[in-house]
Amino acid sequence: MLTENGIDLFSKPADVSAAPSLAHGERPRGLTEAGWVRTTGWLQVGDHPVHSASVAALAGLLWSLVGAAVLVNTAPVLAGVLVLATPLLCGGLWWLYTAYVRPSSSARNIVRKHAHELEPGDLVRLCGSIGPIGLVIEVASGEDVRVVFHGGARQTWPRHQVVHIAELLS
Repeated sequence: MLTENGIDLFSKPADVSAAPSLAHGERPRGLTEAGWVRTTGWLQVGDHPVHSASVAALAGLLWSLVGAAVLVNTAPVLAGVLVLATPLLCGGLWWLYTAYVRPSSSARNIVRKHAHELEPGDLVRLCGSIGPIGLVIEVASGEDVRVVFHGGARQTWPRHQVVHIAELLS
């Protein structure tokens, strides 16, 4: 039963102390003090997320091919080493960055919902289909949908705004 403010009187009270967690209950990498989770990877093929280190390695390969084209006549061995080493270096450094410097969890989008269909406990992408994830603690529907996330962040969306529900993988 909804009140005139859009509050469901019969919903279970939200556990505001609960933080986003992995399927087996562990704390995700990249959980910030603000309560949202940094995620790595913005490319998803079907149900499989592509780690951003792979994208960094591909970018390194493209740049190394340009450098090798310049060097191939004067230093062919160096051109070959450049093509082999640069993608490994770029991908490896990005992986280290997302694992230790700015820890990030891998995640995948599993379904889309309209904002008025959100429920406490949903893990929502905060910036469209990519970016950080927040755990919904409270939803108030009215003309707009007001959502409170773990950590206190608040977001207001139009009722029919499509949001992406995600699953934390690591």
